[in-house]
Order: sequence, then structure tokens, then C-alpha cells
Amino acid sequence: MILQLLSLIISASEASNTGEEQRKYTTFKDLTKTREFIDKSLLIKFILDNHWHIYIEAPPGFGKTANLQMLRDFFALDVNSHGYSINAAEILKTDETFQNIGKRRKGLRNTLAKRVSFVSNTDSQSVPVSENVTKTFSVSTKSLRNYDTFSKPPLRILQESPELFETQFARYPVLFIDFGNMSTKSYQDYIRTFKVMVSKLFDQFKYLLKSNRLSRSNKDEYLLFRDQVTGLSMNEVTLGGVKLAGLLSAHHHRKAIVLIDNFDVPIREALLAPHLDIESYREIAWSVSRMVKGLTESRFVHRTIVTGCLRIEIADGLMHFHIFEDESLHRYYGLTDYDVLELAKRSNGQKNIAHVRNWYGGYKTASKGHDIYNTRSTISYFKTGVLKPYRFESIKFKTLKTLLAFRKLGRDVEEAFDDKTRLCIREKISWRRFRRLRRTIFSSNQTVLHRSLFLQILLDHGFYTIQDGNRLHVPNFEAMLDIKNLIFDRGYYIDKLNIPDQTIDSFVQSIDRLSGEDTSFHNFFGAVTELFKNRIPRGARELAHTLVTLVADARKFSLLRGQETPESGRQDVLVKRSTEIGIVIGILVGSINEETLKPVYHKSLQVFPDCKFRVAILLGLKPQGAAGDLDILYAFDNRTVVDSSTYRYESRVTTLAATIIEKTGGRP
Repeated sequence: MILQLLSLIISASEASNTGEEQRKYTTFKDLTKTREFIDKSLLIKFILDNHWHIYIEAPPGFGKTANLQMLRDFFALDVNSHGYSINAAEILKTDETFQNIGKRRKGLRNTLAKRVSFVSNTDSQSVPVSENVTKTFSVSTKSLRNYDTFSKPPLRILQESPELFETQFARYPVLFIDFGNMSTKSYQDYIRTFKVMVSKLFDQFKYLLKSNRLSRSNKDEYLLFRDQVTGLSMNEVTLGGVKLAGLLSAHHHRKAIVLIDNFDVPIREALLAPHLDIESYREIAWSVSRMVKGLTESRFVHRTIVTGCLRIEIADGLMHFHIFEDESLHRYYGLTDYDVLELAKRSNGQKNIAHVRNWYGGYKTASKGHDIYNTRSTISYFKTGVLKPYRFESIKFKTLKTLLAFRKLGRDVEEAFDDKTRLCIREKISWRRFRRLRRTIFSSNQTVLHRSLFLQILLDHGFYTIQDGNRLHVPNFEAMLDIKNLIFDRGYYIDKLNIPDQTIDSFVQSIDRLSGEDTSFHNFFGAVTELFKNRIPRGARELAHTLVTLVADARKFSLLRGQETPESGRQDVLVKRSTEIGIVIGILVGSINEETLKPVYHKSLQVFPDCKFRVAILLGLKPQGAAGDLDILYAFDNRTVVDSSTYRYESRVTTLAATIIEKTGGRP
């Protein structure tokens, strides 16, 4: 191996940059009014054209909740003051916006439909209608509480499928169940929050108490689940959804649509919770799946749409769809290249699409390899204008740390950085496999590591995407940083590099003492080589990950981050020691010289404009053969000094015979 080092110290001064706080939207209607809204309403047609009961699997941040809210707002019927459903189809026949769209559709015939900014205006360019119809329109639209959401301006489902809209809009009683708010602090807390959820679900339909279609015993059952649910057993409470669907069906004379969000959240939390015993985990997993299974099998339920991340086996009648494996679903979950271009146009075209793709895109569909972007992160970027991580999934998996040691599963996770890890993906994961994994996580004797299941959990949560059928690939910078936060720490590298704590402390001190003195660079170079005396980095990325993690662990510096670049052979590590000194450590695979140092120098000017001194360092890594020279070249104050040292390797242990030879000195 040949490792060269170039360094340059520069003095200067200038300023920094900030982003604004991300806004949050609580309803789908709010979302449609924002600049960042992307119309995915044709998902409604996909749902109606598909299996009655489906489970849509997607990583966090790909629009699952927003789409479920859209489905709820579309399908949910409206009731009058007596609790009886309003005939939306009859109202639409008197609505100018709807009628005009229908006429336009008939006129287009073979023309491809596309999104237009058509806003209803009843005062101009309208088809003539009688005074009575106009009066009916002004009154009737108020009774359809979600119609404005889909018609002002018209969303694609209204523009492209007005016939479907007429027959399906505001037609069904809808149960919206969100398991994401369940507490797993203790099993008792879980039971309490589960029962509160069921009580609130019933409370949304209090008009059932007025119904003359329900018997006294029906209403007593309603009150039992709404007001006295704490006295019920979990066996009874988990059937609450089925009971409510039956009451709604009896009252409205039509079946319900059930929407279930975050199905797997309490299951994942219980799986990874050290304070819960195995029996509590089983009860939590059982209660969630029993409620969902009961609804999918109920004769009072027309359709069930469940969303989650994990590919868990739930019920035989539930068809699984993964957004990257179904060639239609990727249009409705996540953002496509076309969507991102549209967002850039709305931002006055000031955004670099390549940068957005490198940070938040890179997720691939299985058959055609379409590029998909994380919705939440991409939209957050377009709001703030700041390229930075917006997903922090690693926090959820910290209890897996014992399995992530380098000599256990850490090696597989790291090798995926270079696309060297393969995985046989299971369409559905059985409960038995999850129970076995849980025992392993909290066992002192971890002999069985469940490699495939562990990696699939990370895949399902967006840490990876799949390439070449079964090869794990880190899709973007954001996911890379999230994985690094999950696995890398001081303990990981002590295990991997086979070094003592003192070696790490010496390396951190060498950065803390970098100055214009020759000795400080000699010490830094010596500390870096000592880190890797037993295990040489295989590339720039591995070297950068190590340096960033070990410096960060010391918690001594005001700024530290690794700056990923698209080229695997080129990385940067940024360290701000104080307002006085900012350091950029560039890492390059291959030969280095003054020309290759220039980009590192310019980077230091760019990222540390407010520092009095900036240090630009370039490490050149040449992993060739079992032995080699270790050279250092650095320049400052118009002097050039070259250090040369020789490594000898024996049984993976490196012996350093150091000699310092000043080849040039003074001013050139």
C-alpha cells in the first residue's frame, strides 16, 4: 500500500448559511394547497381495479400516510343532521365543475389526459344552467365536505376518470385506524393506548345513536366500545373494528372501507424493546394482527388497504404489494424523476436535480429500474433549500447494536456500501422468524445471527435498494449517513481494526494539535498509519467512515461531517476545531499531487469562510500488494517537505520502521 499526504494551510475569513424550519401539514386538504403537492390521486383507480384486501409495503417517507388520508377523504360518505348518507352522485349531476369536466373528457377522446390548472369559476366560461340548478349547486357543495379538495383545482382522478368519480366519491363508511400512536413503554401502556384508539374510532360515528335502523342492543354495544372499553378484555377489544363495521353496514345498508396505517410500528417497537418480555411481544403482535385479520375477513367490509414497512405475513386473504416490485405502484408512492423536475420548476428552476438524486433518489423499481425518490426528504429539501439528511431511521434500531459488531453482521452491512452483499428476499416473513430474531437480539449467546432477516428489515426501512435482482445497494447519501449512524462507533472500530483505545485517543489529539508546524503533520500522519497498522482500508469510503466516526466519538469539535461524493474513490471529511481553524481531509484512491490537492483547498474556502486558518489535507490511498511504502507530502508557508516510511507485514501485524528524510526545504 502507498499512502501519500498533501497538506496546505491557508488564512482568510467569510460567512455561513442556514435553512428554515420544516412546516407540517395535518390533513390531505392542507397538503393539496401547498407548492410542494404532487398529485397522486390516480392511486384511487389502482385501488378500485385491484384485489379487495391489500397490504402496501413501502419504506418510511414514501407517502403512505398522505395517500391513506387521500383515500379516506375520497371514499368517506357525508351524513345529514339525522346521520343518514348524502347522495353524492346526485349532487355531482348539478355541479358545474363536474359537468364541464365530463364534457371536456368526451371531447378529448384519443388525446392523452394531462394535469391542467383548471379552477371552477361559476361566473364565467360556464355551460348555461337554470337559476334553480345554480342555487342547488351553491347549497349542495357545502354538504360534501371533501369535494373542494378534489375539485379546486381538479385532481387527476376527477379529470381523467369522472365516471369513476361520480360512482365512488363519498360513497362508503370509512374506518381509519392508525397503529402508529400505540405506546410500547410497557405492556400496560400498550393495552391502554390500544383501547383509547378503539374508543376514539367509535366516537367518530356518534350519529349511530340516532339511527332507527339499529336496535337497542346495537346501540348498547356501540356505547360499550366507546365509553366502557377499559373494562373489556383484549380478546374483545381486538374485535372492535369488526363490530363497528357491522353497525355501520346495518345503518347505511352498505359495506365499509377500512384503511390501516402503520400496521407494523407497534410490532417493530416491541420486537426491539429490551424492557418487554417475549410474552408481551407476542401479545402485541397478536392483537394488531388479529384486529387486521378480523377486518379483512368480515362480511361487512368492502375493501381493506393496509400500509406498513415490514413484509409481515398477516392473513391469507390479504394480497401484498411492494412499491418497488409493482410496476404501477411506484407512480403513487415516492417521487419520480418527472415529479422532481416539476418541483424544481415551481422553485424557479434553481435546484440541481443531480444533487437531489444523489441525496434522496436512487431507489430502483425491480423490473425496469425506474428511479424513485424519498418523498418526505425531497419535499423537505425543496422547502428549505438545504441538502442534508431528513430521515433518521437508525434511531429506531439502536437495540440491534449487539448484532452489528464487525465480526457479526457489521461486515455484511459495510460490504453493501460497495454492492458486495446479496440477499434472498422473502415476500412474507413469518411470525416465527420474528420471534427467533427477538430471542437472539436479547440473548447473551448470539450464535445464530439471522443475517437474511436482519438485512431484509433494513431493506424494508429504506437503508438499501435492490440491484441486479438480489444485490443490496445504498441508494443515496442520506441513506448512507443513516446506516453509518446505525453501525459505526468507537467500539465498532476497536473490534474491526484490532486496536486499543489509546490509538484512537492519539489520532484525535493529532487533529486537535494540527498547526503550521511540521511536527503537527508528522504526528497526524503517524496517528493515521497507526490506526490501520493491522487492517488497511479497502477504499476511500471505508477510510473516510473510520476517520469521521472516531473524531465524532471524541465530541471535541464544533463541526464534523463526512461529505459523500458520487465517486467511490473520492471522499471528504470536514472538521471545524474552532472559529480559528477549519480542516478538510480529502481522500483519493490513486496518485496525488498539487493538482489533486486544489479541489480540497477550494472546498476548505467554501465550507469554512469564517475561519482564520484553513487546513486542506489530501490522503492518497493505493492498496497494491501486501507491502509497500508510506509517503507523505505536504506544503505550507512556501516550504515543501517529504516524509518516507516503510511497512513490513507479518501475519496481518504491521511493523513500522520510520525514517524521516527532508528531500527539499526552504523556499522553492
